[in-house]
Amino acid sequence: MIDARALKGRDHLIGAGLCIAYVLLLVATAPDLAMSRDESFYVHAAKSYASWISQLFSDPSVAFTSQSIDRAWAYNWEHPAWMKLGFAWSWLAHKHLGLFPSESLAFRFPGMLTSGLLLWLIYAWGASVMRRQGALFAALAFALMPRVFYHSHLACFDIPITFFVTLTAYTYWRALADRRWIPFVGLAFGLALATKHNSWMLPGIFLIHFLWIRLDEERAERMERSSIAWLPSMLILGPLVLIATWPWLWHDTWSRLLGYVTFHLRHVHYTYEYLGVSYFEAPLPISVPFVMTLFTVSLTVLVLSLLGLYHQREGLRPSSRIKPGDATGRRTEVLWLGCMLAPLFAIALPSSPIFGGTKHWLAAYPFLALFAGWGLVALSDRAELEAWTGLRWPSWVFTALCLLPGVAQTVHSHPFGLSHYTPVAGGVPGAADLGMNRQFWGFTSGSLAKWITSKLPDGGSVWICDTTVGAWAMMQRDGLIPSNIRSAPSMSTANLVLVHHEAHFNEVDYQAWVAYGSVQPVFVLRYDGVPIISVYENPGLEDED
Repeated sequence: MIDARALKGRDHLIGAGLCIAYVLLLVATAPDLAMSRDESFYVHAAKSYASWISQLFSDPSVAFTSQSIDRAWAYNWEHPAWMKLGFAWSWLAHKHLGLFPSESLAFRFPGMLTSGLLLWLIYAWGASVMRRQGALFAALAFALMPRVFYHSHLACFDIPITFFVTLTAYTYWRALADRRWIPFVGLAFGLALATKHNSWMLPGIFLIHFLWIRLDEERAERMERSSIAWLPSMLILGPLVLIATWPWLWHDTWSRLLGYVTFHLRHVHYTYEYLGVSYFEAPLPISVPFVMTLFTVSLTVLVLSLLGLYHQREGLRPSSRIKPGDATGRRTEVLWLGCMLAPLFAIALPSSPIFGGTKHWLAAYPFLALFAGWGLVALSDRAELEAWTGLRWPSWVFTALCLLPGVAQTVHSHPFGLSHYTPVAGGVPGAADLGMNRQFWGFTSGSLAKWITSKLPDGGSVWICDTTVGAWAMMQRDGLIPSNIRSAPSMSTANLVLVHHEAHFNEVDYQAWVAYGSVQPVFVLRYDGVPIISVYENPGLEDED
């Protein structure tokens, strides 16, 4: 059972330091990552929104017409606008002020900022209920998950929704003890709704947690009961924020909201390779999110999370020992457990669409990391390291040792974050042997940029497989690929053909063999010896040159 403590100024200084340091690290490593498939769609949408913003300042009466709104906001209507608005503002600032070294970074920066703010939030919430050692470990353990590190770079929604989900949970937790926080619950939930549909599960998580608190209060025969005013705040302010930040909904609101909800309830299935089987229709095996977590998160963090759960087991049991307004009365352990399990179970449901990738349950990982922080504190208290070694071990040394596996794996994963697997899976080669998904989104083409440029010094064309035309164009604008090396519409017109090694692209290998009369690639991009991209050369065009 735990009690909350008030945060001090130095807690926020530590949180701010984590935020700034992580954003700087992401900015420094971003050039290694070419733009991904989904990013290219959101960039196109952000540019469309930016044109509307410009019109809003130059001719607001026209900008607010349904024709102008539909023209600017119809593209990518299936995703809310909040983060794409952020991408648009960041790009406009870069366009007029030249703030960033590359155009892609201008679009990516808002997502990076939410990554840094998320570390601040994880630390602050952790420091409210545990020693700073555990809170710092939780924030760094999350930052040093290889898949988290990769997604933190992107102009996408997966890290931003993780931040806003965690922020909404935090404001709800604060509102249980201080009613002044109740409006912030609705505001945070609205921003989560305006970011991605993962937010839909939050009222259910909070209601289950709140009922647990009410049962506690009944057992304790407490006369003063916790207020449920946070729920009307969510249900009223949340949708208002969603609509206010999404001009697409300003006209024909209800039918467009219904279309948005229906789109995601009947979402198309993506192909996902898991344990040697390519799944392209539901259901995925229930084990997917749990096995993928085991295979992609440091074993040290997972073990410490289990230890933290065990150490806080008393807080997960019904009890009448509560105090007005403290963390025990707020059942922090139960809330964190619910927020951790809900995203995993949502993907595990047989009825869930096949989205693929750990990115769809990243919202579970801040809470996994917070439990790991509790586990670290418990282990630090009980592990008699001084007695074992005869040396005095400062707490920071023990914390650093526990972070070391995550540091090593994250450094090694870059820039192949989606191809990385931990030693539990046998590393990258072991995961390949097991038939695990090797990559998606076509971003690994960026790792071939120098080779392609040297191969086609006088220009040419490339059939780019899973890389989108928009992502290829961004590589050109960033200076990674010369403008005279174009994306080809077909293999027959391409000098080079890229084949991203995913199970559903096996047929592309065969098509290249047939088209070019050879099974021999001219180059293979490998990660730990595992093929990531095979490149075939068109002998017909080579002869013509």
